[in-house]
Amino acid sequence: MIRLIPVSLAALAFFLPALLADEPPKKPTRDQQYQNLQMEYETALKESRKAFSDAKTPQERQKLTKEYPWAKFAPRFLELAEKQPKDDAAFHALQWVINTPHPRTTEADELQKKAMKLLLHDHVSNEKIASVCARLGFSLDEESQQFLSAILEKSSHRSAKAQACLALAAWHENRLRLARRFKDTPELAKRYEPILGKESVDSLLKSDPDKLSKQSEAYYERIVKEFADVTAPDGKKVGDLAKNKLEALRHPILVGKPAPEIEGEDLDGKKFKLSDYRGKVVLLDFWGNW
Repeated sequence: MIRLIPVSLAALAFFLPALLADEPPKKPTRDQQYQNLQMEYETALKESRKAFSDAKTPQERQKLTKEYPWAKFAPRFLELAEKQPKDDAAFHALQWVINTPHPRTTEADELQKKAMKLLLHDHVSNEKIASVCARLGFSLDEESQQFLSAILEKSSHRSAKAQACLALAAWHENRLRLARRFKDTPELAKRYEPILGKESVDSLLKSDPDKLSKQSEAYYERIVKEFADVTAPDGKKVGDLAKNKLEALRHPILVGKPAPEIEGEDLDGKKFKLSDYRGKVVLLDFWGNW
């Protein structure tokens, strides 16, 4: 026979906290794990910046630069992404590895390459992948170029394809700018080796600036033709940006080349053109007051 023993509300209130205390703590969700890791990084970054500010000697500052917290946290974000590679938390973790500013080192390059590989494998169809394209346009490594080309080819979203195309144009344009500087100032190339690596510098020294310019132009032309109406993160149309870039590429300001046309007003309000002074020595002073 089962006997029911009445329990008063007072007794239940007494035992309930003890029963709840025995329950295991709830495991944070994947999104919470990402957010917690991000907050932990922000705390470490603030501490690192304070230590750098308080450093007394250049040697101490150099040591702190090498111990930049990104290098410690990037593997943890990658580990988070690899546990469940196809969810939003994984995407955001990989996005963090690529978009978060960090010193250029061999180890950092390898971690970024791994993040790009995982993004292509698991998130190439994610429209938000456009957000990682812009930063890679400022890279000079072949892996970034290959990543952007894959997004342009495989993505089904015009916004992502447009950002990839824009970044590819910038990638070639940045290489063009450095290639010209290295050819004009060969000793500058040696100073870039610790930053870019000897292999990248050698590649730039051997590159043809005219070819790089044509490649960059081709991507900007494609933007004007296929993606002109797409809005960039800053609210502007990518087509307008591409047109301005094309004009600069086709009429570069270089020693020995004709200067581009400039129109304006003098201090008396009289309109003039730079071409009015062709054949004369001209000093141009650009200034502004904001």
